This record gives sequence, structure tokens and C-alpha cells, in this order.
Amino acid sequence: MTPEREIRVEIARAIIDECEVLLSAQAWKFYQRSGRGYLYLHKVMDIQHERGNDFSITESESVIKRVHYVARNSEPWKMMTLSQAAKSQPVQYAEFFHLIDTYKPKTQYVVIVGFNYGSDATEYWFLRQPEVPPMKAYTMVRCRPQEFGVDSL
Repeated sequence: MTPEREIRVEIARAIIDECEVLLSAQAWKFYQRSGRGYLYLHKVMDIQHERGNDFSITESESVIKRVHYVARNSEPWKMMTLSQAAKSQPVQYAEFFHLIDTYKPKTQYVVIVGFNYGSDATEYWFLRQPEVPPMKAYTMVRCRPQEFGVDSL
């Protein structure tokens, strides 16, 4: 794994860990409304290589305010399945589609953290089995949204 990839995966995991209960709650809410799918978070960051293994990272503001849910068979889902990335990486996308078909919504959720845009765009997906299951997290956040940094769920 390249140093850039390692950094992005580490940042993605840190974002998810920091907001696990809120993401879990949102996953349950969206699953109830739209069926199987995944949460999508977007992060803009720039990695500048200086010399050798030295580099600096410039990150955008938190992405948690911009959580999207992509339901299976929605228009964004159909666009993803027809994308150039899906065509060029059929094995990875087949694994991802299988994951969406088989995850357990009461105890798990799927989240993708996407970085940057255009030719620098990369995405990492994670199957999460949080300590607080999605259904319970939804109840917690719905009853006390300010405690989780949101106005409502």
C-alpha cells in the first residue's frame, strides 16, 4: 500500500470512528426509507510531497454535514454501476455489490469515504459493525440530537 493510500485509509477510518453512532443512526434511517444501500462521505484533501517520504496534508472542513445515502436501484446507484470505474475494476465492484446484497442492516452498515475529484479521486469502502447497532443508534440520536451535534435526525 502506498503512503498516500495508507494516509487516506487512516483518515477515512478516523472520520468514521469519530462519528460512528451518528453514521450508524443515519444508516438505519435511510435503510428504513429507501432499502439497502450505503452512506457516502466526501473529503477533500491535498497531499503535497516534499522530499523522500516527507509530505504535508491539507484537509477540508468536516464532511459529516454532507452524508449521502445511495440506495440500491436509485439513479445514483445505476450511474455508479455504469461508470468507467465499475467497468475498469469489475472484481472490486462485484465484491462491493455482493456486500450491499448481504450486509445485515440491523447490526451493520456500509460506508464509502471518497477523496477529491477528477483524476485524483479515490474511494474506500468499509463494512462496519458498530458497538451501537444502527437501530439502537437511531433511537439514541433521534431522542437526543443535540448531544450528537445535529438539529434533528
